[in-house]
Amino acid sequence: MEVNDNAMLLVDYINRLKDFVIVKEIDGQYGHMGATITDAILQAGTKYNTVVLPRVRKILNTYPEAVTTSSFWHLIEMNGAKTILNWKDDEKPNRVTALIRFLLTEHIETEDDLALWLRKEENLPRLLEQRGIGPKTVDYLKILVGIQTTAVDTHVNRLFEEAKINAVDYYKKREILDLAADKMGLPRAILDHSIWKYMSNRGKRRP
Repeated sequence: MEVNDNAMLLVDYINRLKDFVIVKEIDGQYGHMGATITDAILQAGTKYNTVVLPRVRKILNTYPEAVTTSSFWHLIEMNGAKTILNWKDDEKPNRVTALIRFLLTEHIETEDDLALWLRKEENLPRLLEQRGIGPKTVDYLKILVGIQTTAVDTHVNRLFEEAKINAVDYYKKREILDLAADKMGLPRAILDHSIWKYMSNRGKRRP
């Protein structure tokens, strides 16, 4: 099926979900690189509301000075990434450290800098070379800095399966999801977050 047909299939399926709610706002645009980097790296394979969000909020509240990449790097150097993130193992803190170093080499200090940099497609292959950064994390970073796109995760994949949409490629799925948002007259990031919220809360709703 063509992208347009699959997008219509998704729109029709979502419209048939009686308890599907379009959210009004999403997390992100913190104006704080420490929070943005933390959110982007910790979210993969982790419970967002109970693990990621409390840590993002703590960094915002405890380290308000870490608004630039350099200031967050100074904080990490002084205290250690594991301490700042309150994280036991090394992998995610190491990814945070690696991303900070990469952003500094690209002269990215603020969310505005990052948004401008992410809008240039020629930059993205270098970001994708960083440890633990795949297409979904790149798109999620875009959402965090206010760029209208979608990030295909396990929730989107499950919804696609239920809607009988057969698309195996990440970028094709994103194209379908983006077009579905456009057809629904929604900002792409809003549809993305609405799907995440619906699918992640499904088990909590009464039958």
